[in-house]
Amino acid sequence: MRFAGLGTTLAVSIALGAFGGKKLDDYLGTDKPLCTAAGALLGLGIGMWSVLSGIQSK
Repeated sequence: MRFAGLGTTLAVSIALGAFGGKKLDDYLGTDKPLCTAAGALLGLGIGMWSVLSGIQSK
């Protein structure tokens, strides 16, 4: 149970990155969802960093 919140942390960071990227795509009027993909990848990176640092500190 020590690591129960780590999956949620990863999922939320990816979702927030994708959401922010989608909003940026809508604002810029891009045809391809490049900002959405970049935001999701950025969220993945931040989420993995958060999960790994959480594992190391516990």
